[in-house]
Amino acid sequence: MAELQEVRNQTKSLKINLVLNVVKTFVSMCFPLITYPYITRIFSVEDVGKINFYLSIISYFQLIAYFGIPTYAVSIGSGKRDNIKCFNRFADEVYTLSVLSTFISCSLLGVIVGRIHSFSGEWKIWVVLSVSIIFNTLGAEWLLQVYEDYFFMTLRYIFIQIAGVVLLFIFVRNSTDMTKYFIIYVIPCVLTGLSNRLYEKRYCRLKIRINKEIQFHLKALFPIFFSNIATIIYINSDITMLGILCGEKSVGLYSISTKIYNVGKNIFFAMTAVYVPRLSLLIQKKEFSVFSEKVHKFIMDILPLTIAAAVGIIGLGSELISLFAGLSYLEGVKSLHILAVAIVFAVLNGINTTIILIPLREEKLVLKATICSAVLNLMLNIILLPVYQQNGAAFTTLLAEILLFIITTRRCYNYNIYKNLSKKIIKNIIAIIPMIICIILIFKVFIKNMFVRCMVSTIVSIVWYIFIKMFMDKKVRQET
Repeated sequence: MAELQEVRNQTKSLKINLVLNVVKTFVSMCFPLITYPYITRIFSVEDVGKINFYLSIISYFQLIAYFGIPTYAVSIGSGKRDNIKCFNRFADEVYTLSVLSTFISCSLLGVIVGRIHSFSGEWKIWVVLSVSIIFNTLGAEWLLQVYEDYFFMTLRYIFIQIAGVVLLFIFVRNSTDMTKYFIIYVIPCVLTGLSNRLYEKRYCRLKIRINKEIQFHLKALFPIFFSNIATIIYINSDITMLGILCGEKSVGLYSISTKIYNVGKNIFFAMTAVYVPRLSLLIQKKEFSVFSEKVHKFIMDILPLTIAAAVGIIGLGSELISLFAGLSYLEGVKSLHILAVAIVFAVLNGINTTIILIPLREEKLVLKATICSAVLNLMLNIILLPVYQQNGAAFTTLLAEILLFIITTRRCYNYNIYKNLSKKIIKNIIAIIPMIICIILIFKVFIKNMFVRCMVSTIVSIVWYIFIKMFMDKKVRQET
């Protein structure tokens, strides 16, 4: 009886964490919907392309600073958190590596900015952006994820982002305010780092600790790090190579599509992130049957919803871009349609790698799969971007996600994750997707206002999804 009550409490807390993290991610979706239309009307398409080009470059250095540590720390640290002494030692060692990788990252950035003439002319912007790297390391968000403190993370995020939006509207008023925009972009990172540092003392007082265990962590981190490099290559190389091969206009058009794509994808990734600490703990306790059962249920819950979201983005693509950025960005609609399909495979890849394979210590397989996807993406970018520009970039991203899905799913079958799932998933899709398509088509005819059309279509589709999901779940329970 006591064990049953403990399971119920764990399920309840997991649902609360899931709701909090989705709320946090949903709010993160709302802020760009408020700020990006403002930015696209302040800056030209070329300026927006320039901003996104700079941010894509800085993301590579942020990746070096992270060194795969957040993924590793949450996955491994979750199994150690019940032993305070053991976890504190682990956290100090990981934090030490994080500080070292951040120093290397910022040093490399300084060297490259000094060597490239077009970068050195904008050195103030690069100094500002490097501050975000330092404070992301200082904040050690992974510590809060290990202890599943999503309540603090959600409240902190909302308040800090509100402050950032207010500052944006006050100080960024015309096209000459690009440096101010980058400063305001970094301020939330600074506030997050400082607030995390003060709050995390209740869990662990992080300090530099150098010992022999550092070498053990490095061996485990390298596969994750190189896998992350390969991932960001095929995610960010599109924008970087568009800027080099096609010019800033193509970057500006594609960046709008990727903003909408990332908003949808990140909501589903937020759901995935909540499950990692709990499932990692099950693996370390060797409760593999419970692990498989929970992953199975999660896939059944999230996959039909992901496909429904992709259908919605395709159906409302022109409306979303018009509302998000304005009519001058409508050339990016085709690339958004292609990326909407990629969302489905991206979410499945997140499940395969983050929830299943990395906790099962299959980092090397994840690395190989991601490298294959990145190489495919780069090769196809060279061929397709000069001809198809932003549409070619979206298509190469889709193909890279499909390849990663094929490779990782084959390995997941070895752990009996996807067996007996196909029929159940197809039943859910048949019950949900056709009706959502009908809803969108009907509202396109009868509702002329784009904003109202998007909102009503979304709300009605969500209600329909919840109704069908409850019906299907009830039917499954009756059959069992």
